[in-house]
Amino acid sequence: MAKRTTTKKIVSINAAGGERGPGSRIVADCAGQLCDGLCRWLTEIRGAVSEELFVLADGTRDRQLQTRYLDLRHGVERDWAQFVEAFRREFADDRRRPAAPAERPEAPDFEGLRLVDDDALSEHIVIREFSAQLAETCDKELYVLDRRIAALLGQETPVDGGNPLAPPHLCRALIDAGAALGLDAGDRLLLLRRIERHLHQALPDRYREINAGLAERGVLPDLRRSYRQPAGDGRAAGPIDAALSAAATAALPETATDIVGVLQRLAAARSVPGAAAAAPAPTPASISHAFLASLNEAQHTEWQPGTGVALNQVQVIRDSAAAQQVSALESVTIDIVAMLFDFIFNDGELPASVKSLIGQLQIPVLKVAMLDHSFFANRQHPARRFLDGIAGIALHWGAGAVEDDPFHVRLGQAVARIQQEFETKVEIFGEVIAELEAFVTAHEAEEAETLGIAAEAAVRREAEEAAAERAQAALAPIVARPQPEVVRAFLVEHWSAVLRQKALGHDANAPAWREAVEVAEQLVWSVAAKTNGDECMRLISALPMLLARISAGLDAGGIDVRARGLFFDALIGLHAAALRGGAEISVADAPLPAGDGDLRVTRHVEDGIVIEDVALVGAPPMRRARDREALEQVRDLQRGDWVDFVDAGGNVARERLNWVSPQKGILVFSNHRAARAISISPEALARQIRDGTARVVAERSVIDRAIDGVMHTLSAA
Repeated sequence: MAKRTTTKKIVSINAAGGERGPGSRIVADCAGQLCDGLCRWLTEIRGAVSEELFVLADGTRDRQLQTRYLDLRHGVERDWAQFVEAFRREFADDRRRPAAPAERPEAPDFEGLRLVDDDALSEHIVIREFSAQLAETCDKELYVLDRRIAALLGQETPVDGGNPLAPPHLCRALIDAGAALGLDAGDRLLLLRRIERHLHQALPDRYREINAGLAERGVLPDLRRSYRQPAGDGRAAGPIDAALSAAATAALPETATDIVGVLQRLAAARSVPGAAAAAPAPTPASISHAFLASLNEAQHTEWQPGTGVALNQVQVIRDSAAAQQVSALESVTIDIVAMLFDFIFNDGELPASVKSLIGQLQIPVLKVAMLDHSFFANRQHPARRFLDGIAGIALHWGAGAVEDDPFHVRLGQAVARIQQEFETKVEIFGEVIAELEAFVTAHEAEEAETLGIAAEAAVRREAEEAAAERAQAALAPIVARPQPEVVRAFLVEHWSAVLRQKALGHDANAPAWREAVEVAEQLVWSVAAKTNGDECMRLISALPMLLARISAGLDAGGIDVRARGLFFDALIGLHAAALRGGAEISVADAPLPAGDGDLRVTRHVEDGIVIEDVALVGAPPMRRARDREALEQVRDLQRGDWVDFVDAGGNVARERLNWVSPQKGILVFSNHRAARAISISPEALARQIRDGTARVVAERSVIDRAIDGVMHTLSAA
């Protein structure tokens, strides 16, 4: 047999031995981390699950159903620990099962067909449904996790079912854990539904922790989404999934799916009164050739800048003579697309520049919707992804864009290509999306130099802050002792700088650090009153060495010569007074109650990059609800997220989070438009969010928001 050669862009680090390779070991470590975290979480939610089952039992008059809820509640309270351990075991077993082959047979394997009982079918549908919903909730986290797992396993791109940490594995393990405890199929699904409600809140944090750990281990550390795809994981359906598609779709009460049903019912009602129940399913390419020709003519009409924001072209087409001849289904589709663009143009979250770009795509989108009604229900439809991609890339410039901005120019070119080339093949939207992603990736690589300089500065800043904290902690008990005020002022103002310098280069056990602390202690002792001859002789003997060590420390710290001269002059008198048995001493004032703290902003230039350091100083721990909520928003930020910073004049600068320090969490923001970076502490950013001078930019599908608005309007009609 002839050998077949293949070329891989990614070299597997597991080539030496399958599951024994380092990549597989890292994946196993991550799976263990996820399992441990979820087991702890399951233990914590037992009470909530039990309470929900009690509420269900209390809310039904069906005695049989009530008994079922209460029996399951009793089992939860009695056997929950065993259930958690069964989940741990089943999750581990599920990971060890060989993955299904990626390639499907060209011809169906009829010999392999078998009947599936109703319980197994129901479980499969529910697992598929829950997995899809969890994948949508964790879309942002899974996007990068799938790619990191694929890289560890030597795969060029994520493989369907290839991530052993993905939601389907978790859902199967939960179902199997229920079976291991002897629960029947109905109780297993009921229990899974109770757990799934809580899992939507807990799972994203678990994935974020794993992603952070992999990034720290150097596994695609710079991977991030250039712009976020609409929710949904976009994985291909398996062979069984395809057969169950209709059943699973019926089980999903999603707005985007409902709109297709609304489309059919409205079309039936518009064509034949009372015929809604017999409404035919929409078929692809149902658009009439005459109307399509009129749309093509309108699409290629020269675009007038700014028209998209002020004019809904679809409404104009709806009132045209050509539109009066279309079928009921086509007529309803036109109405819904017109409503869709009304909501887009009235969306307060979209800047005018984005609305203008999307407005130029009204005719192409109308054609897509009429040719393929799955546009409304399928979040992964190329046209929907392209529209959301415009909004996502437009995050780079925020509320305003200049015409020569490279991202603005590139988006304009992409929109122009759609206008010029799109006829009936929606594949062109996918091609343009790929080109945009490549452009964004290449352009962001150019920002790496700015990010590197800012990150290095942030690391230095952290080290300096840690040194200052160590110096302050070492001096606090020393300056609290009774002593002359001039000595206390010297220690706080000058010797603290010496200690900070020592802390930068030496750990807490280093002789140089210990000596600097001892000098401060000896200085305070030296000015205290000496009450007998032995103490006087000890001071006289110690003074030459003490003064020499103080001078050496001040030299190393670069302390001003005049300042040290004044201090040494004062010290002569203090030592003379101490030898006479008396010296003026003072007790340190009690610390003032901590105020709200102040934002300290400093700017410096490094290699042509303006770095703005922002810190919160003099503030107590954040315990108030508003502070905690703001700090929680900061902790939820990930690389690639955007934040608007508002200056005193009301000007808004949109910056992207590009780096987070693993030590103290300092965040570095930058934007491609300027050689500038913001280095800000988590507490300072939380304060700005609380005060309204910073706000996290929420990202949600433009089309999802518009479809939600359409559905709300239709429901209220």
